[in-house]
Amino acid sequence: MVGLSLSRVLAIGGLAAAAAGVLIAVSRGLQAATTVTSGVAAAEAVQAKPVHHTVRIDGATIRVTKKPTGSVCYSAPHGVSDCASSLGAEQVSYASGHAGKRLVVAGVAGAHVKAVIVRLTRKGTVWPRLRNGAFYAVLPRGYRPVSIVKVLAGGRRVVLKA
Repeated sequence: MVGLSLSRVLAIGGLAAAAAGVLIAVSRGLQAATTVTSGVAAAEAVQAKPVHHTVRIDGATIRVTKKPTGSVCYSAPHGVSDCASSLGAEQVSYASGHAGKRLVVAGVAGAHVKAVIVRLTRKGTVWPRLRNGAFYAVLPRGYRPVSIVKVLAGGRRVVLKA
């Protein structure tokens, strides 16, 4: 009888040891999987490629590219394009070019910029349409930009020299 119960004890002990080994292996595998895909590694994996989108404003197509480095580039008709090394929520990046005898102003604005105003020579003013973070306007013939005004949330205005 003693030999029979000893074999049962050894069998049960062996099963328990095997179950413990499987449990440890599974928990280590799960732990390794969560450390690889959490935190900074997960954020970098998601933003490994540039994000492109196009915005149509008054018949013009503006192409905006957000790169993984944080820079934002834009391209509009008439050779108007530029890149900002970073674009904060209250920042604006803009460029101008020629459309025949008229000037064109285009750019991108951060999330907290609610409007963009282009102040012109001879007391002129243009409010470019701002859509999905991009803006574009063809200026009236004979006018040049003097300053760019960004209108922030709450109505505060910040003037930038053009």
